[in-house]
Amino acid sequence: GFLLCGAIFGPELLGFVTPGMLADLTLVKRVAIGLIAFLAGCELNFRVLLPRMRSIVAISTFGLLCAFVLLFSFFLAISSYLPYLAGMSFGQKAAAALLCANALCALSPSVVMGLLAETRAAGPLSELSLSIVVLADLAIALGFSLSNTVAGPAFATQQRHSGLSLLLYDVLVSSGVGLVVGAVLALYIRKIGLRVGLFIFGVLFVVAESGGELHLDPLLIGLTAGLFLENISPVSGQEVIRQTEPATMPTFALFFAVIGAELHLHSFLSVIGFAVGAALVRAGGIYLGARLGGHLAGEDPRIARLIPFGMFPQAGVAVALANLLGETFKPWGDGAKTLILGAVVVNELVGPVLFRGALRRANEMGKRRDEPAGESQVGTVITP
Repeated sequence: GFLLCGAIFGPELLGFVTPGMLADLTLVKRVAIGLIAFLAGCELNFRVLLPRMRSIVAISTFGLLCAFVLLFSFFLAISSYLPYLAGMSFGQKAAAALLCANALCALSPSVVMGLLAETRAAGPLSELSLSIVVLADLAIALGFSLSNTVAGPAFATQQRHSGLSLLLYDVLVSSGVGLVVGAVLALYIRKIGLRVGLFIFGVLFVVAESGGELHLDPLLIGLTAGLFLENISPVSGQEVIRQTEPATMPTFALFFAVIGAELHLHSFLSVIGFAVGAALVRAGGIYLGARLGGHLAGEDPRIARLIPFGMFPQAGVAVALANLLGETFKPWGDGAKTLILGAVVVNELVGPVLFRGALRRANEMGKRRDEPAGESQVGTVITP
């Protein structure tokens, strides 16, 4: 809905939002990317995931790998038909296909969490789906940084470091900054604990502003900070998510609306067929790979048949990666971003409906019990 509103009121249709306004809102986009990753990290508790780690790893690995291979082949096959890729060398087309496939593999913890909350679903499918999408997006974020390093030398704008040094800088330095950010947030929450959402937004704002000058990755910083809070610090990541809700809603509203306003509608209409094709290829790869992973992990066949439907939806992480792609690899990145956003829109419309149907077939809707009041508070120690 926010994407659609941005597109309607943006420069290419009604023009209420001007190009100058979009330029002024660039910082908000960087903050939102860090916030999306931060919330995903707060969802990932390794102690909770450990008992089912074999199924989670197998399904995630094969589902993402199969989808990535098929998407890479798809983007490489259609590269000659896309104006912004047609004039490139084969190596550049392969590099672009690598980045596009990586971005479009992203899943959606936010959609899965939203559906589970709406349907009050609980059971093996619900738990496994949420664990898979959160852990998989961790792999996607790291994989995108690696893909950025591998593909960067193919384009002149990305030759500021060697491949190895760029990878070390992006992953290690950004992750190190994320640990520091996580420690600062944990200290503030434990010692002060007032207006937690506003403080987190302010810290991520500073990270976004300074990170652009220092070439730090806001996605990795936010993800590492969230993982630190949930798994290392004595602070409950779930409660932090609840406390952050007042700041996330306006931030995400602006983020998605700005992305929609930046969408080149004429370019989108020219590639809408490719966008639908990419969505179908992604769904086919995820379904085949997840079913194979579930079989190899010895998962209950009834659950294994339904798990892929929890991996179909897309939302914030995919949009954030598409936006990073558009900003980093100009000018062709803008065209690739438009195609990826088109595929995300298709997945966002169809994916949640399919997952809801899977929850119904698994007979898990309405099975969640409410947590006792006061069980989880900001600053309390998480106990196994």
